[in-house]
Amino acid sequence: MNQPLDFKTIFEALPNLNLILSADPEFIMLAATDARLRATLKSREDCIGRPLFEVFGNNPGETAASGTGLLRASLERVLQTRSPDRMEITKYDVQRPASQGGGFEVRYWSPINVPVLNEQGEITCIIHQTQDVTEQVLSQDAATLAHADERFRAALFASGTGTFNWYPGDGSLYFDKSLEQIFGLTLGQKLDTFERFIQQIHGEDQVRVRAAFAQHSQARDFSVEFRLARPGPEQWLACKARAFRDASGDLSYVAGACTDVSARRHAEEALRVSELRLRQLNETLEARVAAEVAERSRAESNLRQAQKMEAVGQLTGGIAHDFNNLLTGIIGSLDLMQRRHHRGDLRDVERYIGAAVTSAQRAAALTQRLLAFSRQQTLDLKPVEVNRLVASLEDFLRRTTGENVTIVTELKAGLPPACMDVNQLESALINLVINARDAMPHGGQITISTGRHYQSSIPDPKKRGLTEGDYILLCVTDTGTGMPPEVIERAFEPFFTTKPIGQGTGLGLSMVYGYIKQAKGYIQIESELRLGTSVCLYLPVHHGETTHAQVESEHAPQGTGETILVVEDEPVVRSLVVEVLNDLGYQTLEAGEATEALAITESSQRIDLLVTDVGLPGMNGRQLAEIVRQQRPGLRILFATGYAESFTASDFLGPDMAVITKPFAIDAFATKVGEMLGPDER
Repeated sequence: MNQPLDFKTIFEALPNLNLILSADPEFIMLAATDARLRATLKSREDCIGRPLFEVFGNNPGETAASGTGLLRASLERVLQTRSPDRMEITKYDVQRPASQGGGFEVRYWSPINVPVLNEQGEITCIIHQTQDVTEQVLSQDAATLAHADERFRAALFASGTGTFNWYPGDGSLYFDKSLEQIFGLTLGQKLDTFERFIQQIHGEDQVRVRAAFAQHSQARDFSVEFRLARPGPEQWLACKARAFRDASGDLSYVAGACTDVSARRHAEEALRVSELRLRQLNETLEARVAAEVAERSRAESNLRQAQKMEAVGQLTGGIAHDFNNLLTGIIGSLDLMQRRHHRGDLRDVERYIGAAVTSAQRAAALTQRLLAFSRQQTLDLKPVEVNRLVASLEDFLRRTTGENVTIVTELKAGLPPACMDVNQLESALINLVINARDAMPHGGQITISTGRHYQSSIPDPKKRGLTEGDYILLCVTDTGTGMPPEVIERAFEPFFTTKPIGQGTGLGLSMVYGYIKQAKGYIQIESELRLGTSVCLYLPVHHGETTHAQVESEHAPQGTGETILVVEDEPVVRSLVVEVLNDLGYQTLEAGEATEALAITESSQRIDLLVTDVGLPGMNGRQLAEIVRQQRPGLRILFATGYAESFTASDFLGPDMAVITKPFAIDAFATKVGEMLGPDER
């Protein structure tokens, strides 16, 4: 029996959270599935035929129109590129009907916007498909809440970058602490309006800066370089900013970052002067030519160094807006909890805690990206069973890549363990699989394979930089679009990406390259256009005994009155560590710097363990340890660090020394202290 199909009824009955939108700036809702309406607490009469952002507006309790602004930007990218646009997990609250008490529910979504093209290649409509991931986001656990703000501000300060938010509606301007330091503001001095900001700029650059900032009226991104109005050597800043709109499309605020690029500017000027003088030299004066060539080389070296520092500044500036949003989530949640606590109202406290912890976890991940990019993170090199690691991630990778991508594993049996940091290796594999997925917009197959490779003393011209030794191979191969030779040559460059603006930072492969090289491994790309890409990691084989990790006890070990000296220059962190140790039954002494600590160690005071930060002002933690070991040869020392250059046990740690990486969980820290003191010391 032939029966015509009612496609409208079929579509509405689908279990997916789908919307059909018109292909115009109004984004009229043309159709919706029943599941979508239930998830957003709306009826069909509320939605169909009305503009998307008229129905789903921004939560007025939010400090910025983050959800609506990000969704509108994604839909506009689809109109411009006529290509699908997958968004990051986005917070977009849902308004409850009055019958359910009104207000807004906190929701997190994982959306993708897909254009539907006709035979002429024109967009007829847009499919907005999303998943409600609120439960997963709010249930994530992290131990980085107390340190996220400090670590990010340290990264900004180290790179010479500060951030600002400008609200043209009321003219208010807000600088972070890093930018206040860059501008050299005195205690209590604020540049809280645009005109006060302009007064700090060199008179010759003010017109150019005003013209750049005027582009906000069209909600355009802008960038400008300018000098500060101050005596002495010229101080140059590079400013980049982005304008954000609210649900109605009106300008909401402008977020930006300023990076100190004085070193690059001075180096460029020195190079220009050097080149001019070099052209003026007499070719017969060999000595003068040699001197000028040497000076030019020094200038070029300074320029390269300045460009490296500016690259780090661009990285922190590029993610500054995202980090400000994360810190807003943390600070806002804590503020609401404090207000509720003062009123004795404990409603929604768990939800606020979950939101703050989730934001802190994402903030810590951003700082790890900074460290991975610069190859400065602390690596915990241990034996890693690569086949077991791949198998443990297989289900997660399948969920990440989606239904139109098939993952196949080809794991060679009998492989010895690799000498790697298991967390960084997991991150590398996930990065490579996500890149492979993005290279197959219409689906395909990803093959994860393992094997073994021995590199002899004869160099391989195709693997320049691969040193002699035994390696475990971990390869990720896709059937995607492939890469031309010129793209392969630049694939590991920081910030280089072939993805559309807003869909990639260009840091994924550079981070993988960073920690694979730091672990003395090698990475190779083979690719052909339309035939796919293969990325192979050469992981050094672990030589020596393989020990199994001990299972940590459920409760941290208790102290029996041992005395621990804590040296930490950050008062909040120091007080937290001291309080934890006191709760565990230890006696504590504390110092804010090395000289204060030495005054204690030189006395007859009993000390069983020294816990010290590595990055102390003046004398660092390692230098302090050397002096203390001369005074007290048998003293055990635990270093705490969130940043280390080539930090490994072979070249940094001595006998009875250990390291714990910030941010650390309280239980992990307490367990480490118990291990350092040991049962023989009890």
